[in-house]
This record gives sequence, C-alpha cells and structure tokens, in this order.
Amino acid sequence: MAVTAAVIGCGGIAKFHFAGLEKAGARVRYVCDLAPDRAQPWAERFGARFAADYAEPFADPEVDMAVVTTVSSAHKRICAAAIDAGKAVICEKTLAENANDALAIVRRAERRGTVFFTSYMKRFIPAVRKANALLPSLGRILSTHVRAYQPWGDLWSAAPAKGLFHTPASDRSQVVKNYGGGILTCGGSHILDLILFLLGRPSRLFATLHVPDGRDYDLQAAALMQTENGVVHFEALAHPLRRVGFLKDGWDERIEINGLNGRLELYSALWDAVDTKASMLVHYNNTTGRTRTYRFKPVSPFERAIAFFCRSVDNGCQAGQSRWTGYEVDELIAHIKRSAASGRAVRVNWRGGENGEIDSSGL
Repeated sequence: MAVTAAVIGCGGIAKFHFAGLEKAGARVRYVCDLAPDRAQPWAERFGARFAADYAEPFADPEVDMAVVTTVSSAHKRICAAAIDAGKAVICEKTLAENANDALAIVRRAERRGTVFFTSYMKRFIPAVRKANALLPSLGRILSTHVRAYQPWGDLWSAAPAKGLFHTPASDRSQVVKNYGGGILTCGGSHILDLILFLLGRPSRLFATLHVPDGRDYDLQAAALMQTENGVVHFEALAHPLRRVGFLKDGWDERIEINGLNGRLELYSALWDAVDTKASMLVHYNNTTGRTRTYRFKPVSPFERAIAFFCRSVDNGCQAGQSRWTGYEVDELIAHIKRSAASGRAVRVNWRGGENGEIDSSGL
C-alpha cells in the first residue's frame, strides 16, 4: 500500500523530495505553498490538489504523511499541526531555528507516537553506508577529522550589497531568514549529523566561529569534540576556491576516521549534483597492509532516504532512525555557538532521546 503525502513548501529543495516520492511510488494528494505559481507545476505533475493553507491537507483523512520542505523558521508550527492531526512527518533540515524548538517538536511527536523523520539524507549516501559497515574493522577509534568546505564565492573580502548574503542594517540576511544561519547551519549541519550517526553523541566540545563585521552569519566554524569513539576535529568553511576537492569542483567535504586497525576516508560529492557525481570511500586495513577504494555510481541520497521513510510510514513504525535526529543536530549547533561565544569548552547537555541507527535492510 503506497502512502499518501501532502508536500508543504515548493521551494528549491522540494524538487528532490518530489523526485523521491515519485520514485518511492507515494501518492502526492496535496501541494501546499503561499505562492500558487511555485506549487502549480507540481500539482499538475502529480495530479494533486493545491492548498495555500496546510490546515486543509492536515484535515484530510486520506493524507498519511506531511513532507515539510519550508524554511526552518516555519517548521515548528507546521510540524506541530501535522503531529496533532495524526500525520507522519518527514521534515527538511535543520529541524528548527534553535534547539529548544527542535526539542519541543520531538517531544510532541514522542508523546503522540508519531512516525517522525528529519531528512538528513547524507546518511543514505552509499559511501556513508559502506563506511558505517566497515567501522568495526577499525577496532578502537582514536581520532576523526571532518571538514565541510563549500564554495560560496568570495564573501571574505567585502560584505555583499545585495542578495542572499547581504545583511541589512536593521534586518536579518536572507540566508539567516531562510536557513537559520551561515556555514555552520547550512553546510555543517549535515556533517554534524554524520558525526552523530557514525561516532555517537559528543559529551564535551570547544568551538570557534568567525562572523565578519557587519554580517549576521558565520563563514567559518570549528570544534574539537569528545566522543566515546575518540576525539573529533570538525570544521565548516565557506570559501572562494573553485578547483579544490577530490572532484576539483570546489566541493571539499571529507571525513577521516582513524582506528588501531585501520583508516576510513570518506569523500562526499556536491549535494545537488547527485545524478552526475558520486562519493568515494577509501579503506586502509592495517592487518593486511592493503588499501581498497570504493567508487560508487551516482545515486540520489534523497531518493534513498525518502524511500526508507515512506516504508516506515507505510509500516506504521519508527524504524531505524530516531525521532531525535533533528534535535540532536540542533542541540550540537547550539553548544558550538555557546562555546564560541564564551571562549570556553562546554559539556553538551543532551535533554532526551538517544542517537538512533539506521536499519539498512531494503536499502
């Protein structure tokens, strides 16, 4: 039985969710957006109804699931309404504008027993899946180095006078309004989720942030984290370098995990070029002295994630990935900001839940 979905928000990220729903065989009954022109092409493609107000699809008993792809600032009220209406939820990252709102969303879903997923799709990259399977071969993990270097152009030389990264004197920039922050939130959140997925929750961290004068967003974030699986060195950077990274396209996202018995090096490809670019994994086995490189065909992690979520909703169970996933990332972001502001190391105050693992069956 295919699930029936209402997609709330038809901005740029929605196209990946629509493609995933289509591939998974889900029925899209509603598309909802404040701008009819954005929603209409999707309504026509899926033979779906248009609604300007999400209250309409949430009142429809035929709708099983809300797919929330709006800006993060709208997530709390939309997710709350969906949960109260008895709908399962797939919500884009970041879950909320802050950790308190994320916690409130998840606690609401927990109380109602709602099937609830935050769509951190990089967990479903084939190279990530393989890295997770190979982790036990490393033995005791000692140290992990993580970087998310993304080509945002030269935002370092001067403050933009207009556009997404312009910060008005008496208002917030569009990048903060739309996405909740700078490189830490936009680029680093996915990698923080992979740290949680692969290594578990950090217990303590020390962080720095660079926010240029006259801006309200960060261009660089770095943190040293303690986990039960060794120390993690993390950095997210918005940079102007066009030809760096393992594919020489400016995208330089890498995770290196070092254990007593070997090393894993995971290279992630440009997130919105999943049909043409693929990630790579390098595994060094210290017992055999051999190195093996895994090269995967381009595949959409969005489609893999949504297929997994839809199966869970169809089965009526919170399979594999914890409801707390989105909260965990938002809590980690909050503690990085807190440490950077104080100039001190902080203990991470986890206020509930556990770091969930993904059941790989059927993927």
